[in-house]
Amino acid sequence: MPRIGWARAVLVAIAMALLSARAADAHGVLQSSVPASKARLKTVPREIRLTFNEAPELAFTQIELVGPDSISILLGAPRALADSARVVLADIQGAIARAGVYRVNWRIAGRDGHPVRGTFTFTIVEGASGLGVTRDSVVEAPSLTARDSAVEAESGPSLPVTSASSEPSQDKFFDASSPLYVAIRWLSFTGLTIVLGAVAFALLVVRLFEQRRGDAVSGVASQARSRAASIGLGAALIFVVAAFARLHAQSLALADLNGDGTGGVIARLLTQTTWGTGWLIQIAAIVVAIAGFMVARRGRAAGWTIAAIGALALAVTPALTGHAAALSSLAPVAIIADAVHVGSAGGWLGSLLLVLVAGMPAALAPGTGDRDVADLVNAFSTIALRFAAALGLTGLIAAWLQVGSFPALWESGYGRTLLLKLAIASVVLAIGAYNWRRVRPALGEKAGAALLRRSATAELAIGAAVLVITAMLVGMETPRS
Repeated sequence: MPRIGWARAVLVAIAMALLSARAADAHGVLQSSVPASKARLKTVPREIRLTFNEAPELAFTQIELVGPDSISILLGAPRALADSARVVLADIQGAIARAGVYRVNWRIAGRDGHPVRGTFTFTIVEGASGLGVTRDSVVEAPSLTARDSAVEAESGPSLPVTSASSEPSQDKFFDASSPLYVAIRWLSFTGLTIVLGAVAFALLVVRLFEQRRGDAVSGVASQARSRAASIGLGAALIFVVAAFARLHAQSLALADLNGDGTGGVIARLLTQTTWGTGWLIQIAAIVVAIAGFMVARRGRAAGWTIAAIGALALAVTPALTGHAAALSSLAPVAIIADAVHVGSAGGWLGSLLLVLVAGMPAALAPGTGDRDVADLVNAFSTIALRFAAALGLTGLIAAWLQVGSFPALWESGYGRTLLLKLAIASVVLAIGAYNWRRVRPALGEKAGAALLRRSATAELAIGAAVLVITAMLVGMETPRS
Protein backbone atom coordinates (compact mmCIF):
# COMPACT_ATOMS: atom_id res chain seq x y z
CA MET A 1 0.00 0.00 0.00
CA PRO A 2 2.68 2.61 0.77
CA ARG A 3 4.26 2.04 -2.63
CA ILE A 4 0.87 2.42 -4.34
CA GLY A 5 0.25 5.59 -2.35
CA TRP A 6 3.54 7.08 -3.51
CA ALA A 7 2.76 6.17 -7.11
CA ARG A 8 -0.64 7.88 -6.92
CA ALA A 9 0.86 10.99 -5.37
CA VAL A 10 3.49 11.21 -8.10
CA LEU A 11 0.94 10.74 -10.89
CA VAL A 12 -1.35 13.41 -9.42
CA ALA A 13 1.57 15.83 -9.09
CA ILE A 14 2.63 15.26 -12.70
CA ALA A 15 -0.94 15.68 -13.95
CA MET A 16 -1.29 18.99 -12.09
CA ALA A 17 2.02 20.20 -13.50
CA LEU A 18 1.01 19.22 -17.05
CA LEU A 19 -2.23 21.19 -16.69
CA SER A 20 -0.34 24.28 -15.58
CA ALA A 21 2.53 23.99 -18.06
CA ARG A 22 0.59 25.62 -20.89
CA ALA A 23 0.05 28.67 -18.71
CA ALA A 24 3.78 29.37 -18.58
CA ASP A 25 4.85 32.65 -20.14
CA ALA A 26 7.04 32.84 -23.19
CA HIS A 27 10.83 32.75 -22.95
CA GLY A 28 11.56 35.87 -25.00
CA VAL A 29 10.27 38.96 -23.22
CA LEU A 30 9.88 42.30 -24.98
CA GLN A 31 11.45 44.79 -22.57
CA SER A 32 10.96 47.99 -24.56
CA SER A 33 10.18 49.27 -28.02
CA VAL A 34 10.35 52.32 -30.26
CA PRO A 35 7.58 53.31 -30.82
CA ALA A 36 6.48 52.53 -27.29
CA SER A 37 3.39 50.51 -26.57
CA LYS A 38 0.27 52.75 -26.51
CA ALA A 39 2.34 55.79 -27.47
CA ARG A 40 0.72 58.71 -29.34
CA LEU A 41 3.12 59.94 -32.00
CA LYS A 42 3.42 63.39 -33.58
CA THR A 43 6.16 62.15 -35.94
CA VAL A 44 5.78 59.15 -38.25
CA PRO A 45 8.35 56.51 -37.24
CA ARG A 46 11.01 55.37 -39.70
CA GLU A 47 11.73 52.05 -38.02
CA ILE A 48 10.44 49.54 -35.50
CA ARG A 49 12.97 48.86 -32.74
CA LEU A 50 12.39 45.99 -30.28
CA THR A 51 14.56 45.21 -27.25
CA PHE A 52 14.26 41.70 -25.79
CA ASN A 53 15.63 40.14 -22.63
CA GLU A 54 17.70 37.72 -24.72
CA ALA A 55 19.14 37.66 -28.21
CA PRO A 56 16.59 36.16 -30.64
CA GLU A 57 17.51 34.00 -33.61
CA LEU A 58 17.29 36.35 -36.62
CA ALA A 59 16.50 33.44 -38.94
CA PHE A 60 13.13 33.13 -37.19
CA THR A 61 12.45 36.76 -36.30
CA GLN A 62 9.46 38.41 -37.93
CA ILE A 63 8.01 41.89 -37.43
CA GLU A 64 4.72 43.02 -38.98
CA LEU A 65 3.20 46.51 -38.97
CA VAL A 66 -0.56 46.66 -39.58
CA GLY A 67 -2.32 49.97 -40.26
CA PRO A 68 -5.79 51.23 -39.23
CA ASP A 69 -7.21 49.71 -42.41
CA SER A 70 -5.86 46.25 -41.42
CA ILE A 71 -3.38 46.34 -44.32
CA SER A 72 0.26 45.42 -43.64
CA ILE A 73 2.88 48.08 -44.30
CA LEU A 74 6.10 47.05 -46.02
CA LEU A 75 9.03 46.59 -43.64
CA GLY A 76 12.66 45.74 -44.27
CA ALA A 77 14.20 42.47 -43.08
CA PRO A 78 14.78 42.40 -39.31
CA ARG A 79 18.39 42.99 -38.30
CA ALA A 80 20.24 43.12 -35.01
CA LEU A 81 21.73 46.32 -33.63
CA ALA A 82 25.47 46.39 -34.18
CA ASP A 83 26.39 46.61 -30.49
CA SER A 84 23.54 44.57 -28.99
CA ALA A 85 22.09 41.32 -30.35
CA ARG A 86 19.08 41.80 -28.05
CA VAL A 87 17.89 44.82 -30.07
CA VAL A 88 16.13 44.07 -33.37
CA LEU A 89 15.29 46.73 -35.97
CA ALA A 90 13.12 46.75 -39.07
CA ASP A 91 12.99 49.79 -41.39
CA ILE A 92 9.54 51.04 -42.38
CA GLN A 93 9.77 51.05 -46.18
CA GLY A 94 6.12 51.59 -47.04
CA ALA A 95 4.35 54.95 -46.74
CA ILE A 96 2.21 55.62 -43.66
CA ALA A 97 -0.62 57.71 -45.08
CA ARG A 98 -3.25 57.76 -42.35
CA ALA A 99 -3.49 58.78 -38.74
CA GLY A 100 -4.89 56.16 -36.39
CA VAL A 101 -3.99 53.06 -34.40
CA TYR A 102 -1.16 50.86 -35.72
CA ARG A 103 -0.41 47.35 -34.51
CA VAL A 104 3.02 45.71 -34.32
CA ASN A 105 3.07 41.91 -34.37
CA TRP A 106 6.42 40.34 -33.47
CA ARG A 107 7.49 36.72 -33.56
CA ILE A 108 10.87 35.35 -32.51
CA ALA A 109 12.68 32.18 -31.49
CA GLY A 110 15.16 32.25 -28.61
CA ARG A 111 18.55 30.57 -28.60
CA ASP A 112 16.95 27.60 -26.86
CA GLY A 113 14.69 27.26 -29.91
CA HIS A 114 11.45 28.22 -28.21
CA PRO A 115 9.03 30.25 -30.37
CA VAL A 116 7.47 33.37 -28.86
CA ARG A 117 5.01 35.92 -30.18
CA GLY A 118 3.47 39.17 -29.01
CA THR A 119 1.75 42.36 -30.14
CA PHE A 120 1.37 46.00 -29.13
CA THR A 121 -0.18 49.15 -30.57
CA PHE A 122 0.66 52.81 -30.97
CA THR A 123 -1.26 55.77 -32.38
CA ILE A 124 -0.24 58.35 -34.98
CA VAL A 125 -2.16 61.57 -34.30
CA GLU A 126 -3.81 63.78 -36.92
CA GLY A 127 -1.36 66.17 -38.54
CA ALA A 128 1.70 64.11 -37.59
CA SER A 129 4.88 64.99 -39.46
CA GLY A 130 5.71 62.57 -42.30
CA LEU A 131 2.21 61.26 -43.08
CA GLY A 132 1.99 60.00 -46.67
CA VAL A 133 5.73 60.34 -47.28
CA THR A 134 7.57 57.35 -48.74
CA ARG A 135 10.67 55.91 -47.10
CA ASP A 136 13.08 57.21 -49.76
CA SER A 137 11.97 60.81 -49.26
CA VAL A 138 12.43 60.93 -45.50
CA VAL A 139 16.13 60.09 -45.41
CA GLU A 140 16.94 63.60 -44.22
CA ALA A 141 14.13 63.71 -41.68
CA PRO A 142 15.11 63.52 -38.02
CA SER A 143 15.09 60.08 -36.38
CA LEU A 144 12.39 59.19 -33.91
CA THR A 145 13.48 60.01 -30.38
CA ALA A 146 12.13 59.42 -26.93
CA ARG A 147 10.78 62.98 -26.93
CA ASP A 148 8.97 62.50 -30.25
CA SER A 149 7.70 58.99 -29.56
CA ALA A 150 4.85 60.02 -27.32
CA VAL A 151 2.83 63.23 -27.11
CA GLU A 152 0.32 64.21 -24.54
CA ALA A 153 -3.22 63.41 -25.58
CA GLU A 154 -6.03 65.79 -24.80
CA SER A 155 -7.23 63.61 -21.94
CA GLY A 156 -4.14 61.71 -20.76
CA PRO A 157 -0.44 61.90 -19.86
CA SER A 158 2.38 60.98 -22.20
CA LEU A 159 3.80 57.45 -22.26
CA PRO A 160 7.62 57.11 -22.36
CA VAL A 161 9.34 54.81 -24.82
CA THR A 162 10.62 52.57 -22.03
CA SER A 163 7.07 51.72 -21.02
CA ALA A 164 6.60 49.45 -24.01
CA SER A 165 5.13 46.09 -23.11
CA SER A 166 4.44 42.81 -24.76
CA GLU A 167 0.87 41.66 -25.17
CA PRO A 168 1.16 37.98 -26.18
CA SER A 169 -1.24 36.72 -28.75
CA GLN A 170 -3.97 34.52 -27.38
CA ASP A 171 -3.99 32.28 -30.45
CA LYS A 172 -3.02 28.73 -29.58
CA PHE A 173 -0.04 27.33 -31.43
CA PHE A 174 2.30 24.38 -31.17
CA ASP A 175 5.30 25.31 -29.06
CA ALA A 176 7.87 24.01 -26.57
CA SER A 177 5.28 23.52 -23.83
CA SER A 178 2.84 21.50 -25.96
CA PRO A 179 2.14 18.07 -24.39
CA LEU A 180 3.30 16.20 -27.50
CA TYR A 181 6.60 18.06 -27.49
CA VAL A 182 7.01 17.31 -23.77
CA ALA A 183 6.42 13.61 -24.48
CA ILE A 184 9.05 13.64 -27.25
CA ARG A 185 11.59 15.29 -24.94
CA TRP A 186 10.82 12.73 -22.22
CA LEU A 187 11.53 9.89 -24.67
CA SER A 188 14.76 11.60 -25.66
CA PHE A 189 15.85 12.08 -22.04
CA THR A 190 15.00 8.46 -21.23
CA GLY A 191 17.07 7.13 -24.12
CA LEU A 192 19.94 9.43 -23.19
CA THR A 193 19.85 8.31 -19.55
CA ILE A 194 20.07 4.65 -20.54
CA VAL A 195 22.90 5.27 -23.03
CA LEU A 196 24.89 7.08 -20.35
CA GLY A 197 23.99 4.39 -17.82
CA ALA A 198 25.21 1.59 -20.09
CA VAL A 199 28.62 3.27 -20.45
CA ALA A 200 28.89 4.03 -16.71
CA PHE A 201 27.86 0.48 -15.83
CA ALA A 202 30.41 -1.18 -18.13
CA LEU A 203 33.36 1.15 -17.52
CA LEU A 204 32.87 1.99 -13.84
CA VAL A 205 30.59 -0.48 -12.04
CA VAL A 206 31.73 -3.70 -13.73
CA ARG A 207 35.36 -2.59 -13.71
CA LEU A 208 35.22 -1.94 -9.95
CA PHE A 209 33.47 -5.30 -9.50
CA GLU A 210 36.34 -6.99 -11.35
CA GLN A 211 39.00 -5.15 -9.38
CA ARG A 212 37.51 -6.36 -6.11
CA ARG A 213 36.98 -9.98 -7.17
CA GLY A 214 39.61 -10.59 -9.84
CA ASP A 215 39.49 -13.45 -12.34
CA ALA A 216 36.83 -15.25 -10.30
CA VAL A 217 34.12 -13.07 -11.86
CA SER A 218 35.51 -12.65 -15.37
CA GLY A 219 32.65 -14.67 -16.87
CA VAL A 220 29.99 -12.66 -15.03
CA ALA A 221 31.65 -9.38 -16.02
CA SER A 222 31.91 -10.41 -19.67
CA GLN A 223 28.26 -11.42 -19.84
CA ALA A 224 27.14 -8.25 -18.02
CA ARG A 225 29.06 -6.06 -20.46
CA SER A 226 27.64 -7.92 -23.44
CA ARG A 227 24.10 -7.38 -22.16
CA ALA A 228 24.88 -3.73 -21.43
CA ALA A 229 26.13 -3.19 -25.00
CA SER A 230 22.89 -4.58 -26.43
CA ILE A 231 20.74 -2.48 -24.11
CA GLY A 232 22.81 0.62 -24.82
CA LEU A 233 22.46 0.03 -28.55
CA GLY A 234 18.68 -0.31 -28.25
CA ALA A 235 18.46 2.89 -26.16
CA ALA A 236 20.64 4.73 -28.70
CA LEU A 237 18.32 3.74 -31.54
CA ILE A 238 15.32 4.95 -29.52
CA PHE A 239 17.19 8.19 -28.95
CA VAL A 240 17.72 8.61 -32.70
CA VAL A 241 13.97 8.21 -33.31
CA ALA A 242 13.24 10.76 -30.56
CA ALA A 243 15.84 13.17 -31.97
CA PHE A 244 14.25 13.22 -35.42
CA ALA A 245 10.79 13.50 -33.86
CA ARG A 246 12.09 16.47 -31.87
CA LEU A 247 13.48 18.06 -35.04
CA HIS A 248 10.09 17.70 -36.71
CA ALA A 249 8.31 19.09 -33.63
CA GLN A 250 10.71 22.04 -33.57
CA SER A 251 10.08 22.72 -37.25
CA LEU A 252 6.32 22.69 -36.61
CA ALA A 253 6.78 25.11 -33.72
CA LEU A 254 8.80 27.51 -35.88
CA ALA A 255 7.00 27.08 -39.21
CA ASP A 256 4.24 29.38 -38.02
CA LEU A 257 6.74 32.19 -37.48
CA ASN A 258 7.45 32.74 -41.16
CA GLY A 259 4.39 31.11 -42.67
CA ASP A 260 6.39 28.57 -44.66
CA GLY A 261 6.48 24.78 -44.64
CA THR A 262 8.65 22.61 -42.45
CA GLY A 263 11.14 21.81 -45.24
CA GLY A 264 12.55 25.32 -45.48
CA VAL A 265 12.30 25.72 -41.72
CA ILE A 266 14.46 22.65 -41.07
CA ALA A 267 17.18 23.93 -43.39
CA ARG A 268 17.33 27.31 -41.63
CA LEU A 269 16.95 25.70 -38.22
CA LEU A 270 19.97 23.44 -38.72
CA THR A 271 22.23 26.00 -40.36
CA GLN A 272 21.35 29.32 -38.71
CA THR A 273 20.45 28.64 -35.06
CA THR A 274 22.15 27.57 -31.84
CA TRP A 275 19.45 24.92 -31.39
CA GLY A 276 20.28 23.43 -34.79
CA THR A 277 23.99 23.32 -33.99
CA GLY A 278 23.24 21.46 -30.78
CA TRP A 279 20.99 19.00 -32.62
CA LEU A 280 23.66 18.25 -35.24
CA ILE A 281 26.26 17.64 -32.52
CA GLN A 282 23.77 15.35 -30.82
CA ILE A 283 23.26 13.26 -33.94
CA ALA A 284 27.01 12.99 -34.53
CA ALA A 285 27.53 11.94 -30.90
CA ILE A 286 24.83 9.28 -30.96
CA VAL A 287 26.27 7.82 -34.18
CA VAL A 288 29.63 7.48 -32.41
CA ALA A 289 27.93 5.85 -29.42
CA ILE A 290 26.06 3.40 -31.68
CA ALA A 291 29.32 2.42 -33.38
CA GLY A 292 30.90 1.88 -29.97
CA PHE A 293 28.06 -0.32 -28.72
CA MET A 294 28.21 -2.43 -31.88
CA VAL A 295 31.94 -3.01 -31.44
CA ALA A 296 31.46 -3.71 -27.71
CA ARG A 297 28.84 -6.37 -28.50
CA ARG A 298 31.62 -8.34 -30.21
CA GLY A 299 33.56 -8.39 -26.98
CA ARG A 300 36.11 -5.73 -27.91
CA ALA A 301 37.11 -3.37 -25.13
CA ALA A 302 37.78 -0.56 -27.62
CA GLY A 303 34.04 -0.41 -28.27
CA TRP A 304 33.42 0.94 -24.79
CA THR A 305 36.00 3.68 -25.28
CA ILE A 306 34.24 4.73 -28.49
CA ALA A 307 30.83 4.58 -26.80
CA ALA A 308 32.16 6.66 -23.89
CA ILE A 309 33.35 9.40 -26.28
CA GLY A 310 29.90 9.55 -27.87
CA ALA A 311 28.17 9.49 -24.48
CA LEU A 312 30.29 12.34 -23.08
CA ALA A 313 29.46 14.48 -26.12
CA LEU A 314 25.78 13.58 -25.76
CA ALA A 315 25.75 14.76 -22.14
CA VAL A 316 26.63 18.28 -23.31
CA THR A 317 23.99 18.57 -26.03
CA PRO A 318 20.85 19.11 -23.88
CA ALA A 319 22.43 22.35 -22.63
CA LEU A 320 22.97 23.53 -26.22
CA THR A 321 19.26 23.19 -27.01
CA GLY A 322 17.88 24.33 -23.65
CA HIS A 323 17.85 27.13 -21.10
CA ALA A 324 21.61 27.08 -20.51
CA ALA A 325 22.31 28.25 -24.07
CA ALA A 326 19.91 31.17 -23.67
CA LEU A 327 21.84 32.71 -20.77
CA SER A 328 24.23 35.50 -21.69
CA SER A 329 27.36 35.96 -19.59
CA LEU A 330 26.71 32.86 -17.46
CA ALA A 331 26.16 30.50 -20.39
CA PRO A 332 29.54 28.67 -20.07
CA VAL A 333 28.93 27.93 -16.38
CA ALA A 334 25.36 26.86 -17.10
CA ILE A 335 26.39 24.55 -19.94
CA ILE A 336 29.11 22.85 -17.86
CA ALA A 337 26.77 22.42 -14.87
CA ASP A 338 24.02 21.07 -17.09
CA ALA A 339 26.37 18.59 -18.78
CA VAL A 340 27.62 17.25 -15.43
CA HIS A 341 24.02 17.08 -14.19
CA VAL A 342 22.88 15.05 -17.20
CA GLY A 343 25.90 12.76 -16.98
CA SER A 344 25.35 12.19 -13.26
CA ALA A 345 21.68 11.34 -13.78
CA GLY A 346 22.68 8.73 -16.35
CA GLY A 347 25.48 7.44 -14.14
CA TRP A 348 23.07 6.92 -11.25
CA LEU A 349 19.64 6.00 -12.61
CA GLY A 350 20.86 4.63 -15.92
CA SER A 351 23.45 2.35 -14.37
CA LEU A 352 20.89 1.22 -11.76
CA LEU A 353 18.69 0.03 -14.62
CA LEU A 354 21.67 -1.80 -16.12
CA VAL A 355 22.39 -3.47 -12.77
CA LEU A 356 18.84 -4.83 -12.79
CA VAL A 357 18.57 -5.92 -16.43
CA ALA A 358 22.19 -6.76 -17.28
CA GLY A 359 24.24 -7.24 -14.12
CA MET A 360 21.92 -9.26 -11.89
CA PRO A 361 20.89 -11.78 -14.57
CA ALA A 362 24.58 -12.42 -15.24
CA ALA A 363 25.40 -12.69 -11.52
CA LEU A 364 22.46 -15.05 -10.82
CA ALA A 365 23.15 -17.39 -13.75
CA PRO A 366 23.85 -21.06 -12.92
CA GLY A 367 27.42 -21.65 -11.86
CA THR A 368 28.03 -18.18 -10.43
CA GLY A 369 29.19 -17.51 -6.89
CA ASP A 370 26.98 -16.66 -3.93
CA ARG A 371 28.72 -13.32 -3.44
CA ASP A 372 28.48 -12.11 -7.01
CA VAL A 373 25.21 -10.16 -6.72
CA ALA A 374 26.22 -8.57 -3.42
CA ASP A 375 29.63 -7.52 -4.72
CA LEU A 376 28.15 -6.15 -7.96
CA VAL A 377 25.61 -4.07 -6.04
CA ASN A 378 28.31 -2.89 -3.63
CA ALA A 379 30.37 -1.72 -6.61
CA PHE A 380 27.34 0.10 -7.99
CA SER A 381 26.64 1.76 -4.63
CA THR A 382 30.17 3.15 -4.49
CA ILE A 383 29.81 4.68 -7.95
CA ALA A 384 26.19 5.79 -7.46
CA LEU A 385 26.98 7.78 -4.30
CA ARG A 386 29.46 9.90 -6.24
CA PHE A 387 27.04 10.49 -9.08
CA ALA A 388 24.26 11.39 -6.64
CA ALA A 389 26.50 13.97 -4.96
CA ALA A 390 27.41 15.52 -8.32
CA LEU A 391 23.75 15.45 -9.35
CA GLY A 392 22.68 17.35 -6.25
CA LEU A 393 25.46 19.95 -6.47
CA THR A 394 24.93 20.71 -10.17
CA GLY A 395 21.17 20.77 -9.62
CA LEU A 396 21.62 23.56 -7.05
CA ILE A 397 23.89 25.47 -9.44
CA ALA A 398 21.39 25.16 -12.29
CA ALA A 399 18.52 26.23 -10.01
CA TRP A 400 20.44 29.33 -8.92
CA LEU A 401 21.32 30.23 -12.51
CA GLN A 402 17.76 29.85 -13.81
CA VAL A 403 15.67 30.95 -10.81
CA GLY A 404 17.84 33.70 -9.39
CA SER A 405 16.05 34.22 -6.05
CA PHE A 406 14.22 32.26 -3.36
CA PRO A 407 10.84 34.03 -3.85
CA ALA A 408 10.90 33.01 -7.53
CA LEU A 409 10.66 29.38 -6.40
CA TRP A 410 7.04 29.85 -5.34
CA GLU A 411 6.11 32.97 -7.30
CA SER A 412 6.83 31.59 -10.79
CA GLY A 413 5.48 28.60 -12.67
CA TYR A 414 9.02 27.42 -13.39
CA GLY A 415 9.96 27.66 -9.72
CA ARG A 416 6.91 25.72 -8.54
CA THR A 417 7.52 23.00 -11.13
CA LEU A 418 11.17 22.86 -10.03
CA LEU A 419 10.05 22.39 -6.42
CA LEU A 420 7.82 19.53 -7.60
CA LYS A 421 10.82 17.96 -9.33
CA LEU A 422 12.90 18.29 -6.16
CA ALA A 423 10.12 16.73 -4.08
CA ILE A 424 9.83 13.71 -6.39
CA ALA A 425 13.62 13.44 -6.64
CA SER A 426 13.80 13.32 -2.84
CA VAL A 427 11.60 10.22 -2.97
CA VAL A 428 14.10 8.62 -5.35
CA LEU A 429 16.90 9.50 -2.93
CA ALA A 430 14.94 8.05 -0.03
CA ILE A 431 14.41 4.74 -1.84
CA GLY A 432 18.07 4.69 -2.80
CA ALA A 433 19.07 5.21 0.82
CA TYR A 434 16.73 2.40 1.84
CA ASN A 435 18.33 0.09 -0.72
CA TRP A 436 21.79 1.00 0.53
CA ARG A 437 21.10 0.66 4.26
CA ARG A 438 18.53 -2.17 4.39
CA VAL A 439 18.43 -4.16 1.16
CA ARG A 440 22.14 -4.29 0.33
CA PRO A 441 23.15 -6.14 3.55
CA ALA A 442 20.59 -8.88 2.74
CA LEU A 443 21.97 -9.65 -0.71
CA GLY A 444 23.68 -12.86 0.34
CA GLU A 445 20.32 -14.60 0.00
CA LYS A 446 18.01 -15.04 -2.98
CA ALA A 447 15.25 -13.26 -1.07
CA GLY A 448 17.52 -10.25 -0.84
CA ALA A 449 17.94 -10.15 -4.61
CA ALA A 450 14.16 -10.28 -5.10
CA LEU A 451 13.70 -7.47 -2.57
CA LEU A 452 16.30 -5.37 -4.40
CA ARG A 453 14.50 -5.89 -7.70
CA ARG A 454 11.24 -4.59 -6.23
CA SER A 455 12.69 -1.55 -4.49
CA ALA A 456 15.02 -0.64 -7.37
CA THR A 457 12.11 -0.91 -9.82
CA ALA A 458 10.16 1.56 -7.69
CA GLU A 459 13.21 3.85 -7.63
CA LEU A 460 13.46 3.74 -11.42
CA ALA A 461 9.72 4.31 -11.90
CA ILE A 462 9.80 7.46 -9.82
CA GLY A 463 13.03 8.45 -11.57
CA ALA A 464 11.10 8.26 -14.85
CA ALA A 465 8.60 10.70 -13.34
CA VAL A 466 11.48 13.07 -12.59
CA LEU A 467 12.40 12.93 -16.27
CA VAL A 468 8.80 13.90 -17.16
CA ILE A 469 9.07 16.99 -14.95
CA THR A 470 12.46 17.77 -16.49
CA ALA A 471 10.96 17.55 -19.99
CA MET A 472 8.31 20.04 -18.87
CA LEU A 473 10.81 22.46 -17.32
CA VAL A 474 12.75 22.70 -20.58
CA GLY A 475 9.64 24.16 -22.24
CA MET A 476 8.88 26.72 -19.53
CA GLU A 477 10.01 30.29 -19.00
CA THR A 478 12.63 30.73 -16.31
CA PRO A 479 12.39 33.56 -13.74
CA ARG A 480 15.70 34.87 -15.11
CA SER A 481 13.77 35.75 -18.28
